[in-house]
Amino acid sequence: MKYDYPDKEGNICIYPEINEGRFVNVNIIGDPEGLRYLAKLLNYIAGIDQDENNDPIGEREHIHIHPEMQLDEHSCEVEICRADAKGTGEFPDFMKE
Repeated sequence: MKYDYPDKEGNICIYPEINEGRFVNVNIIGDPEGLRYLAKLLNYIAGIDQDENNDPIGEREHIHIHPEMQLDEHSCEVEICRADAKGTGEFPDFMKE
């Protein structure tokens, strides 16, 4: 299955803030077009029919967005991942009660 990711629009930067060696938060900053682009990526991954791809049962759909490609150069690589596993709908252990 070939994926048709939305084309990059605007400016979007995603990076962690680190204080005394600890990640304290993640910053997402962008112009209106960049924020809409991020929303398109989130809607894209949410809307994928995982049963349509060749991945094994239990896999989770995900995409990587990279600095200087989909993100501005000051960003870190970001992975956007569906929590529900293909075919089972199970969530990762850390998301279960």
